[in-house]
Amino acid sequence: MKINPAPLHLAQTVITGLVVAFSIAILGTAAHTLDVFNKQQTSNPWWLPLWPQHFDVHGTNALVASATVTLALSGVFLVMSLIPQVNLANKHTLRALLALGSAGPSSLLTVVTVIYVHILNAKSELDTIQTWTCKYKNSAPMQQDMALASNMGNGNFTSLCHQSKFALYGTLVVFVLLCASMGLSVVGWMADKWSERQERKELEMQQS
Repeated sequence: MKINPAPLHLAQTVITGLVVAFSIAILGTAAHTLDVFNKQQTSNPWWLPLWPQHFDVHGTNALVASATVTLALSGVFLVMSLIPQVNLANKHTLRALLALGSAGPSSLLTVVTVIYVHILNAKSELDTIQTWTCKYKNSAPMQQDMALASNMGNGNFTSLCHQSKFALYGTLVVFVLLCASMGLSVVGWMADKWSERQERKELEMQQS
């Protein structure tokens, strides 16, 4: 039975491309929410300037770090897969090792990050950027806040809430994609070896 590994390699390349795209989006949204918090926390009354210790931003920092590492590792593998000079399609074991070497650490990092952020969001004594903005996104400003500048209220809380959720659940999607990529790495390597063995047998039969 002949097996064509090419569709498996194509599927893995597409998945890796999706991982890169999601990582860029996650990095952008998580970094943006963190940037807004850092700029407004000391001046915007909705961010409790006199109570900075109420907020825990370690989860957002973890999302930024996770997306950065995943983007770097997956990006390297994607670029090497697409460069003809590297010729990974004919270097089966090297391709599998590179794929596992990029997806393995990234998948572990993403799942740990998702669990860590969920734990922080569940804490009752502290708020994260996500829990705080989602909690007060629909709250009406107080009378004394009506004269404040537009960036000194909670007008952007809805957007920040959605961005925070996207960064978290997008990281979970990336984890699933990375697991699929690792599975394809193993299956693709086996298909390559099987196809190589079949070609060798056919060549031996032709020569005999």
